[in-house]
Amino acid sequence: MANVRCDAIVFFGSTGDLAFKQVFPALQALVKAGRLDLPIVAIGRKDIGVDKIRARARESLEKSGTLDEAAFAKLSAQLDYVAVDYDDPKTFDGIRKAVGDAKHVLAYVALPPEVFEKVAKNLAQAGLAEGGRLALEKPFGHDERSAKALSNALHAFYPEESIFRLDHFLGKEQVESIVYFRAANPLVETMLRREHVESVQITMAETFGVEGRAEFYDSVGAVRDVVQNHLLELVACLAMELPAERGHHALRGARSKLLCAVQPIAKEDVVRGQVEGYLDEEGVKRGSTTETFAVVRVFIDSPRWKGVPFFIRAGKSLAVSATEAMVRWKPVPCPVLEDGDRPQANHVRFRVGPESGIAIGANVKTDGEKMTGHPSELQLCKSTAGAMKPYERLIGDAIEGDSTLFARRDAAEQSWRVVDPIVGDGTPVHPYAKGSWGPKEVERLTPAGGWWNPHS
Repeated sequence: MANVRCDAIVFFGSTGDLAFKQVFPALQALVKAGRLDLPIVAIGRKDIGVDKIRARARESLEKSGTLDEAAFAKLSAQLDYVAVDYDDPKTFDGIRKAVGDAKHVLAYVALPPEVFEKVAKNLAQAGLAEGGRLALEKPFGHDERSAKALSNALHAFYPEESIFRLDHFLGKEQVESIVYFRAANPLVETMLRREHVESVQITMAETFGVEGRAEFYDSVGAVRDVVQNHLLELVACLAMELPAERGHHALRGARSKLLCAVQPIAKEDVVRGQVEGYLDEEGVKRGSTTETFAVVRVFIDSPRWKGVPFFIRAGKSLAVSATEAMVRWKPVPCPVLEDGDRPQANHVRFRVGPESGIAIGANVKTDGEKMTGHPSELQLCKSTAGAMKPYERLIGDAIEGDSTLFARRDAAEQSWRVVDPIVGDGTPVHPYAKGSWGPKEVERLTPAGGWWNPHS
């Protein structure tokens, strides 16, 4: 049903934090844009009733500063609520009744992966899986083995083409801009290969900690939370071979092929850190060794990238909140220059969040008789106001059946394969101060030329 538009949407986890912060604003935006004129059924375990879920939706929009009275009135009219018990398939009959005659139901599931199979089975028993789609929030399993087992289990109820594995990072306009920039600029694309590139750095820094979600985070850690999904997908967008064909199958295939070529991370290629005070957070287990910071070095076994190190850095309670990717080219000495040292390496820098931007770093001559210069950076573009938010784009695409921005089964499994050797307690965790750039042990995994620390 690739080209069939869904005619109803049900979303599980409607009373959760993700729905409050992201889903309700996305639904209103889709309604406002005229892209969502379907029955919308919110699902929860407690029988709170439709009035309370509509009130929660309004509170969400007010807090996010996106409330539009006219659009919310339409959303509210379309919005219903059904309470279900995941262990009682009969309660799913209430969903069937709420969506009426809908034949192509999108089930968006923002729940722990442990209940994905149970939800899919109950939806199927209620007659809601056939002709429908299943959109699943990360994480998709907790390692390669569980990810494979989960896909196999879900295929009993939904075919692979109807399963949409959601990673909101792929829905970011900024991430799509990386692929466009490569494809539209052969001057840059031809330089993205081992002969020219010294290293690639990806940093996802957050000034905030784990407040409000410490219990969940303590069972996950930085590697599982963002490296395995968000940041390896970013690696794929930066390093994949650009497909020769149009369409979502080609793009998804290119990302998956790249991830298949990423080598499993060796234990000597990771440094884990834990911010001071983490053990005092409510919900954190006594003596926890969960990392709130990680640096990993990965290598891609392909002719284009063989031998080029990709450094990925992610952490909580760091100096700034910013996500950037930087490709640093090899510096080339030239006798005509009088700088003494080699000029600074050229680079291309992609700002992914909180705003977007692309910049190129080069060296220019300083005025005077000597052949000396200084580094300069040309800002090619900055964030565009009003860009579509990730959840608006992804939910809208799932309704329409466009899977371009969703992770394929093999991509999810390959990402777990890459990080499986380093998850858990196999490597030490080092303390670091709030507002820093991680523990001092990071010096062991410093790119040539040093780390680029994004600015706020």
